[in-house]
Amino acid sequence: MQDNRCATSEEVALLRERVARVEGGHDHLRDGLDTLSRQFSDLRRDLTHSVAENAARTRHEIMARVDDMSRDAQNRDAEVSDRLARIEGGIRLANWAMLTCITLATGLLGWEQMGSAVWHFLLSVTRFSS
Repeated sequence: MQDNRCATSEEVALLRERVARVEGGHDHLRDGLDTLSRQFSDLRRDLTHSVAENAARTRHEIMARVDDMSRDAQNRDAEVSDRLARIEGGIRLANWAMLTCITLATGLLGWEQMGSAVWHFLLSVTRFSS
């Protein structure tokens, strides 16, 4: 058997109150989700901005270090070139001095041999004439 009774106005009011509470809870949940969605978007934007700033700062620091290293390498290259130029100049001077000494020694030996030959010649001439 079916009960075909009609709801009383109190039951309808109670049912409407329950539906209103459920709808209010639904609205409250929707507002909360909207707030969370906005907060998540703001957080994502802030994180993206922060990551971009950190990346730019890191790139700047790395490039500054690379520039410093390049400057140091250029300074070392200049120092090495300077030292090599001085060493090369010293070697040239030593070679010139060595060549000069050899030339003088060879010249003196040549003159000494010529003098000795002239002396022996003069001795042999004076022996034959006497």
